[in-house]
Amino acid sequence: MLSVLITVDTESYSMGNPDAQIWGRGKDGQEYGIRRIMDVLERHRARGTFYVNVYESGRHGEEALREVIRTIHQRGHDVQLHTHPRDLYGIDKLSRADVLRQREILAWGKSFIERDTGQPVVAHRAGAFAANTDTVTALRELGIPVDASLSPAWWECQWAKDVPSPNRPFFLNGILELPVTFYVQAQLGARRFIRMVDIQASSLLEMKSVVRQAVAQNVSAINVLVHSHSFVHDGRGDARLLRRLDRFLAYLAREPGVQAETTRAFHARCQADPMATAETAAFEPYTGWW
Repeated sequence: MLSVLITVDTESYSMGNPDAQIWGRGKDGQEYGIRRIMDVLERHRARGTFYVNVYESGRHGEEALREVIRTIHQRGHDVQLHTHPRDLYGIDKLSRADVLRQREILAWGKSFIERDTGQPVVAHRAGAFAANTDTVTALRELGIPVDASLSPAWWECQWAKDVPSPNRPFFLNGILELPVTFYVQAQLGARRFIRMVDIQASSLLEMKSVVRQAVAQNVSAINVLVHSHSFVHDGRGDARLLRRLDRFLAYLAREPGVQAETTRAFHARCQADPMATAETAAFEPYTGWW
């Protein structure tokens, strides 16, 4: 079974605000943010994983972020931790802190979310994919068993130079790593052009192709990246992108051996069935520029 994890980085821009970038309130009075994303997911009986940047409570107040967490959790979606610690800790990227400071930052965010959901935080994604081996150590010490920060397709992810991504779930120093799925768009000699599976940057054909290749190669899970502000730009909703998400979810619902699943549910499946993360060859789907 291939689990397709629809993961939503839930955050405002560095100088933005939740109304515009989390709730996605447009100039037409409609919302194109997290509620709209959940509407589309639920239309296909799916649930998403929302990695919430609770640290911007330092800029917008705790209640603004608690409302976000409660809204997602009450609709049965998965709330996990996203770390952009600047507003509370004055650190631009998590990987720039030492292991003790990272542990402090992660512990604060974990507690913040758990107070409103009543569930343990089981997964983390570093903002700008800025994680390192100290992050894994801190997560393990705090009892957060899953990380989803490894992204070789993101130019700022220095960690990917030290830890090559097999592009499939694997264990790293006791932590289940769910790397952001990438695909090879083209190759010229030794140079590969790789991209993340991102609702904004990948076509529907490319995403379908990655799913088919993952099934053929017995990959247990892929990560699809979405942002809370993916579907609204300068106050205008993007109907084209919303249709892309809707059609992709419809495709997943039709495909045998494929299910849209939350990160929490996938982790539980891995605990019940260790073969879900059995060692396999590195997964490198190829799509071509067409």
